[in-house]
Amino acid sequence: MQTVSLRRRRIAAIALVAASPLVLSACGTSFSAQTNQQYQQSIGANLRDIDAPVQIYNGLFVDNGDGTATFSGALLARAEDQVVESVEVTASGTDVNATPSGTPTLVDLPNGIELRAELLAPVGADGEIIVEDDEIVEGRYALLTLNLASGGQVSLNVPVVARSEMYSSVATESRTPSTEQLEELDAAGLEPAE
Repeated sequence: MQTVSLRRRRIAAIALVAASPLVLSACGTSFSAQTNQQYQQSIGANLRDIDAPVQIYNGLFVDNGDGTATFSGALLARAEDQVVESVEVTASGTDVNATPSGTPTLVDLPNGIELRAELLAPVGADGEIIVEDDEIVEGRYALLTLNLASGGQVSLNVPVVARSEMYSSVATESRTPSTEQLEELDAAGLEPAE
């Protein structure tokens, strides 16, 4: 009778050892596994086309409530350095797939936005791209077209969101000196403040 009991114990011990890696590995994810966490999905639009000279990450316009909107997002030049010389913004509908319906507004960037290859460049805190257009309002989309010094263009339909606490770091006016301001500083023998 003891051999049967000893045999059962050995079988139980072997089964326990064999099953323990499976059981313990499931505990390794704990209760903060990503599948158990709720999060707010990013609102901005992305252009991650590897063939595009510039990629756009989390792109959106923040409605400033005064007929202007500021672009916020990040730009990434692919294989080589790029310079964004100007931007065209066209009002779209309330759907990301809507065809642009407004008149394009050209935003000239006298100093350009210099993008180093493979280096993500955040845009928005200094008001690099601010468009003045009454049709670019929260709840709608706007077609953003970046005009590059290389002659290329990159376009993406991005949402327009209301200014809120989340977007408080997005500038309402440009902190980048204009060409005229730079000329005045140069004539006075001064350097622009960083």
